[in-house]
Amino acid sequence: MRWKLGLYVFATAVGVLAFAPSAFPQGCIPDHYMSLSLGAEGIQYLPSGEWEGGVSYRHLHSENVFIGKEEQPQFHDVGGRNTVHSIDLTATYGLSSRFGLSLTVPVVHDDFSGIHDDDQRHSGSSGGVGDVRLVATGWMLDPNENPKWNLNLGLGVKFPTGDYRATDYYYTADGQIIRRPVDVSAQLGDGGWGIVLQMQAFQKLREDLYAYAAALYLINPRVKNGTEGRSPGSPSLVNSVPDQYFGRLGLSYVIWPAMGLSFSLGGRIDGIPVGDLIGGRDDGFRRAGYSIYVDPGLSWVDGKNLFSLNVPIAVERNLQRTSTASGGGLADFLVIASYSRRF
Repeated sequence: MRWKLGLYVFATAVGVLAFAPSAFPQGCIPDHYMSLSLGAEGIQYLPSGEWEGGVSYRHLHSENVFIGKEEQPQFHDVGGRNTVHSIDLTATYGLSSRFGLSLTVPVVHDDFSGIHDDDQRHSGSSGGVGDVRLVATGWMLDPNENPKWNLNLGLGVKFPTGDYRATDYYYTADGQIIRRPVDVSAQLGDGGWGIVLQMQAFQKLREDLYAYAAALYLINPRVKNGTEGRSPGSPSLVNSVPDQYFGRLGLSYVIWPAMGLSFSLGGRIDGIPVGDLIGGRDDGFRRAGYSIYVDPGLSWVDGKNLFSLNVPIAVERNLQRTSTASGGGLADFLVIASYSRRF
């Protein structure tokens, strides 16, 4: 029997969800990829009564400053810098051959630095559990009758479990050392309950070649979370609780059927809108915009085990102007490694 080949087409369900500080300047962008096992024999659906456990690791480093779509090298030495390590732990249960339930718990660590009011660069860190998500999913077509294409829709809740008031030491212009909230990019959560909308789909195009698509939108009804969003001496602002979105589209090809190895290539977008679906624009502090990536990846299936590695490389970044922010740092690339096993 040929190996069932794997492709991680979606995550985050989106979600953090697992949510964590991201390549994007503010807040939480989904990390975890829900797995589709795609190969010559079609998709390997999660059967009723079975479990799938997964762990996904993401790394990013951000220090290049953007205003709009243009990088601003003249601000490199005074811009903020973030190095993020995040792990998503996910458990999925097959309620039936069509419906499932997933719980994702993110754990995040962020090392950052920035220029304080004493005109010196200082380092800090934040870490802990992020915003947890619980998502119910369902296939629109009967899996037993549709091995070559299908559409999965998900609806869930994002819980405000991550610390959105994390603090660290800050150096003032008169020589004091105080504790104040860290930058929004290093906060572990956003402080709001969220509604998770997600989809994933696949289509077999020919032997060993599949098209895939995935998307997620996080609706955050809360407007602002009460956490200070600017340094002492700057205008007093509090952080917004912004919506977020994520998408992927591409092709996956089985390059070594006997070894269960496949290669994927597509596009990816991560973003935070200028205004939210509920509430529209607000006067809170947010860094809005998007990053578009070329998204190459490898996946390997060995029995019930699925391994995946993706290295999305940024090809366009856009820090969109809001009433409270016009620039910020964005990563050049991401590294995402995932493992899952069915029980």
